[in-house]
Amino acid sequence: MLLLERLATWIPGQWEKVILTAVLIGMALLAAQLWARFLSSEDMAAEKRRIHLVWARNLIWLAALLLIISIWASTIAGFALSLAAVAGALLIVSKELLMCVHGYLYLSLVQPYKIGDVIEFNHMRGRVVDIDMFATTLVELDAAGQRTGRLAAFPNGQLLTQSVLNASPSGRYELHTIRLPIPEALAHQLDRIETAAWAAADQATAAWQEEAIAHFRKLSAENFIDLPSGKTKLSWDFSNPEHLFLSIRIACPTGLSASVEQTVFRDTWRALAPPGPAAVPEP
Repeated sequence: MLLLERLATWIPGQWEKVILTAVLIGMALLAAQLWARFLSSEDMAAEKRRIHLVWARNLIWLAALLLIISIWASTIAGFALSLAAVAGALLIVSKELLMCVHGYLYLSLVQPYKIGDVIEFNHMRGRVVDIDMFATTLVELDAAGQRTGRLAAFPNGQLLTQSVLNASPSGRYELHTIRLPIPEALAHQLDRIETAAWAAADQATAAWQEEAIAHFRKLSAENFIDLPSGKTKLSWDFSNPEHLFLSIRIACPTGLSASVEQTVFRDTWRALAPPGPAAVPEP
């Protein structure tokens, strides 16, 4: 009772607004939970379900925040002069918080990445699984594109001062470069290596090659950008005299680059491997 009396003294005549604010917060929590339960019962891809969940949750909380502000508008207006007096201190204390909100606005307007994209940011590389008003969450990927099982997050405010690399901005298909190390013993067989790599890449991408080429052609026309054609391309990297690499650029469906890379690597070296000794029949 003593606590209630203190609260009544602290908020005189504002109990209706407090109760209404609590009701709005509860309704927002309930709506978010119901939407998540509805999505879990729908037959759709996990990535698409995650996109719907994140955007609906952000819209629900944005609507609740606007309603709460409108409820307390008159009270806030009464403190306008006091707030102006301490505005400088608030800006200093909440600088990082404001930068996170500004970073979220930048994300909403410019959209440098979205849910499901693979990005590289501040020495982190992973697939985006969550974006809220304050931070972006990634599922970490290793150098081969495999999930490590760890989550990484960074404040959205850092987007205002650091650059982000989106490795999958082209939608359904992406371009992936495979770096094939060439042993010194095979350095004199460049033509044979190229032939084996061409055959392995063409075989691995044959199922979607024509569709990928049409996809990148359409993107170039829609965005007025001269994008790569999507065809397989080979080039030699001899920047390091001690290590020769063959770069194989392929087009593949988003998310399959790691498995396609393994297939191309195995098929190339299988073609280059010397024939084994013939089996000797048993007497």
